[in-house]
Amino acid sequence: MVKKPEIGRCVHCLKDGVELTSDHMFPKAWYPDATPENLEKWQFPCCFECNQRYSKIEGDLLNRVALALDSKNPASAGLVDAALRAMDPHAGRDEKDAAARAAKGKKILGQMFKGEEIPQDQLMPGLGERWGRTKDEQLGVQIPRASVDAMTEKIVRGLVYREDGLFIEEPYKIDAFIVSDDGAKVPMELLEKAGKDFKREPGLEIRRATVEGDERAGLYEITFWQQFKTYAMVQKSDSSAQAVAAQRGATQDE
Repeated sequence: MVKKPEIGRCVHCLKDGVELTSDHMFPKAWYPDATPENLEKWQFPCCFECNQRYSKIEGDLLNRVALALDSKNPASAGLVDAALRAMDPHAGRDEKDAAARAAKGKKILGQMFKGEEIPQDQLMPGLGERWGRTKDEQLGVQIPRASVDAMTEKIVRGLVYREDGLFIEEPYKIDAFIVSDDGAKVPMELLEKAGKDFKREPGLEIRRATVEGDERAGLYEITFWQQFKTYAMVQKSDSSAQAVAAQRGATQDE
């Protein structure tokens, strides 16, 4: 007998009464080779449309970010090779797949920078040059900020649903941001003092500090493959003072 699809609410778009699929909080393809075989890969319910939308974002983003990861770091083992195969027509299963891989490679490689072309003021903290290469040897890949923000939001929504059984909805919003370690001193101090860790090591580490008296509001630090971080603030959209409250009134998760 065919199992009837579950009907419920999508964690992403918040639509209710829709057929649900299961979405991985940290994409399945993003887990490195060093991931323990028995590690639970966290999932949450979402509608088919959101699942498909994020699948496209995740595939493109991984192929780009992987080119800037350290292939010798166990936390990202296998991801660089996987990204290169995804753009290699010789790895295609058939002619159609080979053509898709070739098109993907042409698009991403065609948007890369070399040497002096690399805009130093736009480098993502943690993904700059780490191998001691000369400027002429360096390559830079474009990483869409909107895609990074979308993945940050996805992980935050997924964690809130998994840990608290809650949806992030009006009047709350998620503000994603990227800063260097120097620029993140205030949130890092808060997270060190009041944060709680949630880990799917070695690929994903999350720290969260929630606001006392407001179970949805909080500050998040998300570390990807032990190499770069993104941050997010969940706060009420109608309160500009919420960020200050989050810093002053944060408390560790119980």
